Amino acid sequence: MASGSEHYREAERLADRAHHFTYGDGGDPVTGAALATEAQVHATLALVAAQTAPAAPQLETEPAVAYVYRAEWGVTPLGTYTNQAAARTHCEADATNHADDSTDLSFDWLGDETAPDDSYELVVEKDGADDPTGYTVTRIEVATEYDPEADA
Repeated sequence: MASGSEHYREAERLADRAHHFTYGDGGDPVTGAALATEAQVHATLALVAAQTAPAAPQLETEPAVAYVYRAEWGVTPLGTYTNQAAARTHCEADATNHADDSTDLSFDWLGDETAPDDSYELVVEKDGADDPTGYTVTRIEVATEYDPEADA
């Protein structure tokens, strides 16, 4: 389901296209009217989403912490992502692109779920065994504000 901001952007895009067909050099007022109608639907959905969005609680009692996920191949950084799935997808795509034979590759991730800051390693299954690929994803804590007690 699209978010309110996605509906708003789509409404803007469709309104621009409607103007092109109705008043610009598109020369098709019927298409312009249809696009304008679709733009109105998206604008309405954006408005409803904005009016029904739940208020975020403001009950922080300690400094907020966020996490990013760093994808690497050996010592080569591939990217940093706000979610683990994107970092893993990047590693799997890169491993597939660098494989001698990329047909029927079966990937798995090895790591300790009780230690989430430890790296997870991408392995490929070959002949019933898991072979390491050198690709890792590591969760990195990012503080959203300075904590002077952390330096003590």
